[in-house]
Amino acid sequence: MGDQIFLVNAEFDDLPNFSGHPSEDAERFLKSIKNITKANDESDNHEILEIVRGKLTQSAGLWFDNNEHNFKKWSDFELQFRDRFFSTIMIHKKFDKLKQRIQSHDQLVTSYIDDVINLCREIDPYMSDSLIIQHLMSGLNPNCRKELFRRESCMNTLNEFLKYTKIEEDLYDTFEKSRQLSLESKQPDISCNHSTTSSFTTMFNRLSAGLFLYNKNFYNFKLTLISQKISQST
Repeated sequence: MGDQIFLVNAEFDDLPNFSGHPSEDAERFLKSIKNITKANDESDNHEILEIVRGKLTQSAGLWFDNNEHNFKKWSDFELQFRDRFFSTIMIHKKFDKLKQRIQSHDQLVTSYIDDVINLCREIDPYMSDSLIIQHLMSGLNPNCRKELFRRESCMNTLNEFLKYTKIEEDLYDTFEKSRQLSLESKQPDISCNHSTTSSFTTMFNRLSAGLFLYNKNFYNFKLTLISQKISQST
């Protein structure tokens, strides 16, 4: 444990202090701490909190000192830190984004799930699986969502949801590919090779030229008859 704390201390040397000023990015600071310490909601290592305290200055440091007795485990600190320093406006914007999030037509279901889960965790790191599943279902591809409603009682965790969603997507993709191949095989062959097209074009041109000559000759013949009749009458 001592070696781990030493490594954590070394990485923390490069992490900027956090004073609690509104211009500072509280979310980024908290993420950096979690990445370095590998802290999770059940972590009760007070040495980690002591290291964190070393990076909190001014009003943030004062806040920590006044509330330290409430930090029994990491989740206690994280939740209270969020309530105290996270922008409520930013949280509302992210929640609006979550409500509008839908799976695009060409997006893989795994990519969509990862995006939504990440957004849910940014809003509330301890959001329940059941609530996250509700958000996932609301923006899921309608074809997949319809099938998943039949399995709703079996999907109590995110892992179960991901498993059944992947199954439905694979089945749907397989069906669509088969249907497309079937449609293509039923299409009549209306293609025409180049030589056939060329012969039709040549024939048409010859007929057009012949018709033109016929009309021209017929017109000249009529003129000759008219001239003869005029000569006879005079």
